Amino acid sequence: MRLLYQPFDQKRRPPLMKFYCGIDLSARDCHVCVIDEQLKIVIEQKLRNELTKICQLLEPYKAKLKIVVESTFNWYWLIDGLQAEGFDVVLAHTLGLYLITGAKVKTDRRDAYSLAKLLLVGAVPAAYIYPVETRPVRDLLRRRMHLVQVRAGEYGSLRRLLLRQGILSSKQQEIKTATEAELEQWFEHPLVRLHASQELRRIELYSEQIAELEKTILALAQTAPSYELLLKLPGVGQVIALTIMYEVGELTRFANVKVFSSYCRVVPGIAQSGKVSGRGRASKQGNHYLKAAFSQAAVHAVRCYPKVRRCYERQLKRHRGRGRQMICYNIIAHKLAQAAFHVLKEQTEYREELLFGR
Repeated sequence: MRLLYQPFDQKRRPPLMKFYCGIDLSARDCHVCVIDEQLKIVIEQKLRNELTKICQLLEPYKAKLKIVVESTFNWYWLIDGLQAEGFDVVLAHTLGLYLITGAKVKTDRRDAYSLAKLLLVGAVPAAYIYPVETRPVRDLLRRRMHLVQVRAGEYGSLRRLLLRQGILSSKQQEIKTATEAELEQWFEHPLVRLHASQELRRIELYSEQIAELEKTILALAQTAPSYELLLKLPGVGQVIALTIMYEVGELTRFANVKVFSSYCRVVPGIAQSGKVSGRGRASKQGNHYLKAAFSQAAVHAVRCYPKVRRCYERQLKRHRGRGRQMICYNIIAHKLAQAAFHVLKEQTEYREELLFGR
């Protein structure tokens, strides 16, 4: 289809014509494209990421304008600002924008026009706009999880350093509680000792920051009924319960427990061809923070709850192969996700016999 880049004539505008705006957002600037119902370009302009300038550009069309913004890493300020100014805004899920991601020629100008055109035909996959009031707590929980994962990498690095020096007797718990004095006993060479000492200091720094974040989160988080109900799930502690509660947000956006489990990334993929069907690779579509939370809860539940442990052992007998333990842990995580959905939806207490038998 040929695009007609013509200046907009205010006098010729039909009184009931609607306009559709696509904004391709980058780190420092954005490309704004407004089209009418005939796919004619009304506005096409590149702007700095300044909310005032964007609102001034779109203000003449505000009454009949609908805006779509792609879900990039920095969408917070733009979506919140446009909504505060009274604009009708949709946040587009990047995964479903095949017209943009699959295009042979991909530029900011073309992407903005494609977004506007998708909005006109009603083909924009809408993403969930998390409430701005509780967003900082959720982001703080995500930061804590990131620091925990980084600290785990430092533990692994120190463990590998011990193995390179031929020290095989140290257990994981001994590494976690190691001191400077113990490093002097383990490592004779001063340069290797310096390496290990820096690893240990980074671990201590991460531990201090994690403890500070946990203290702040637990103090800020309001004790809601959903939080108290989640704490009764096997393997779910205070931080995991808060992670589940704040990552889920509004439960009404999930049609059923299957959609919720898929969003939590605890549902395995399926590889099917003809009459042959088997377990496929798990998709990365969904919330990896919820996957991590339910996976951690599954490990703790198997370790500390007898009924969950028996369920895990039954699943081990049914599966073969090297990855069977991971598969069985994922089955437990799936069960916990199902339990969390029903607990949050029905606001009822967790009943172990319904999930893992009597």
